[in-house]
Amino acid sequence: MSLARREGLEPGARLIEQRIAEMLGVSRGPIRAGLQLLATSGVVVGVRNRGYALAKSTSSLPATRARAAGDRSEAEYYKLAEDRLEGRLPQVVTESELMRRYDLSRPDTVRLLERVASEGWIERLPGNGWRFASAITNVDAYANTDEFRRVIEPAAMRSQGYELPPDTITRLRAEQVRMIEFGIEAMPISEIFRFGAGFHEGLASGAPNPFYLDALKRINSIRRLFVYRSLADRARLAKHVREHLVILDLMERGDHEAAAQRLERHLTLTPAPKSRAAKSRHPRLA
Repeated sequence: MSLARREGLEPGARLIEQRIAEMLGVSRGPIRAGLQLLATSGVVVGVRNRGYALAKSTSSLPATRARAAGDRSEAEYYKLAEDRLEGRLPQVVTESELMRRYDLSRPDTVRLLERVASEGWIERLPGNGWRFASAITNVDAYANTDEFRRVIEPAAMRSQGYELPPDTITRLRAEQVRMIEFGIEAMPISEIFRFGAGFHEGLASGAPNPFYLDALKRINSIRRLFVYRSLADRARLAKHVREHLVILDLMERGDHEAAAQRLERHLTLTPAPKSRAAKSRHPRLA
């Protein structure tokens, strides 16, 4: 429901599973389960052959219940990521082990693992086993992702046939302005990362070669783990947002090369941290 509030949805607005899943960065399974739960309480209503629609005004709903559920889900995600990054979880785990460790029901455990699997850092094994990707525990993983981004993102903008539609530029600008207006100091780290990663993925989407965008999405799934455990410098993040707006100004003028050069500087302004502790304190969110 926090998403519905943020988007300003009114009663009757359609709630499309795929779109919500993309906005939240999860698979459709947890979204479907959440909509079914909301339907039982009358918050949303099923529409024949059209999924679900919002049944009540978001202003009439108590924010605490939805926020508490979301906070619990995020806390479970953060804890899982932290435990794996710190080596407290082995590479292969079972649903039963995670249920006991985090005091979760099996459905909640499966939803958590499906979210993680959709982000590419765990895979299901036969039975109820799951295997974490080895890359996320490499002490150089975050620095490696930054180095990779400095190569592929400007290259995407310089690729032959690159073109970013005006409506995409408008959307990206609106998202960055929203961050400034809302106040980065008050925004959850997960939201800041979503808008930051969305900006860079939006730029990459203009390349005719889809592998640029696919590779960046994969990298961002790994980066998200470090971001979620960070105590980021909010003033530095505000500067990143302003840099994003400058890049969009250049894109609107059609100066792709100048925009690519500005992006290169943007990606190299903060050197990749060398130590694991440094990665935890100040990973780049945008």
